Amino acid sequence: MGERVTARLEDRFALERPAVARSLATAYYMIVFATVLLVALGLMMVVSSHAVDALAKDESPWATAWQQVAFIAAGAAIGFALSRVPNRAWLGLTWIAFAATAAFQAIVVLGAGISAGGNTNWLRVGPFTFQPAEFLKYGLAMWLANVLANKARRLDDWRALIWPALVGVVGALGLVAAGHDAGTASIVAIMALGALIIAGVPWRKIAVIGLGAGLGAATLILTSDNRRERVRVLFNPGDVEQFSEGWQVRQASYALAEGGWFGQGLGASRVKWEWLSQADTDFIFAVVGAELGLLGCLVVLILFGVLAVGLFQVVRLHPNRFCQIAVGAFTCWLLGQAIVNIGMVIQVLPVVGVPLPFVSSGGSALIACLGAIGTVLGLLRNDPTVGPSLRARRGVVARAFGVFARGGHPR
Repeated sequence: MGERVTARLEDRFALERPAVARSLATAYYMIVFATVLLVALGLMMVVSSHAVDALAKDESPWATAWQQVAFIAAGAAIGFALSRVPNRAWLGLTWIAFAATAAFQAIVVLGAGISAGGNTNWLRVGPFTFQPAEFLKYGLAMWLANVLANKARRLDDWRALIWPALVGVVGALGLVAAGHDAGTASIVAIMALGALIIAGVPWRKIAVIGLGAGLGAATLILTSDNRRERVRVLFNPGDVEQFSEGWQVRQASYALAEGGWFGQGLGASRVKWEWLSQADTDFIFAVVGAELGLLGCLVVLILFGVLAVGLFQVVRLHPNRFCQIAVGAFTCWLLGQAIVNIGMVIQVLPVVGVPLPFVSSGGSALIACLGAIGTVLGLLRNDPTVGPSLRARRGVVARAFGVFARGGHPR
């Protein structure tokens, strides 16, 4: 199946090469546009959500802003560096990326990790503290794309599918679940399942794999009082204690309701006054709703929609199978995590503790997400057919800015 899909795609690309190249160039700028605006909006909301706590503690309200700016700069630099990696070089680097990120996550669960909120998912290396599981998503996506692309003709054979693809996925899930981080484990599972579908694994095998993933998720829920409580709260919040799971969900609902159509104004929401824990991370969408209203929430959704369209265009039209699967895995990661985060804020999904990509505060998640976007842009820019179209499009953009700068037509 994967071979037939690839052959059809290559035939169509050969016949419609200029049109496809232009479409991919458009997708490139859609991805850049949506990412930049989401990061800018996130910086604004992180500053707003932290300012009250900082002032209450006689701290500078701008300290968090500068920290987030540093994370953005680091993520942009890493994304830029990854965008310069030649496409062929990734075929060897994916194994290194997966092995390195898995090794750091193994160090966390073997006793060197730092626990917070019931999860053990942080690691301190010198002056830096980071979350290896966020980078494991990246390493697994790239490695899985390489493995599945190389076995495109044998994906209907269980033996070829299990080794090493499914073994690697189960190993990554095990490492994340061992740190009691069910939220990140669910995103890894969504990403892996999406990569298998895009690679062309037969649906009957997808059904078996999905059933196994569902049984694993049920086991994680049933073996943890905390996870069972989160599921219960989804269906019946009842009377809740302050800062319990139900409390957070209820306060998020109040924040969205108080925001109305246009919000209470940037920095004016009351939900941040120790009513909603994790206001700058897991529940930042509730702060957006409180301060920017339904209009602000729609802007966030539209930007993720633009990002989705751009990424889906790359998956649909890129002529290289490895690039298709890698971008597809990134798409399932970023958009799946956005859906899970927003879903738990609006009470259609249980609280699983995952940040909103590009918007929530924190360095590990933001840097990993920007690294993924940088890789997608590099896979487009370094393609021998798409690259020239992008360079031509940049020339048009530059001339357009030149017109605006001079206030008239170019000479």
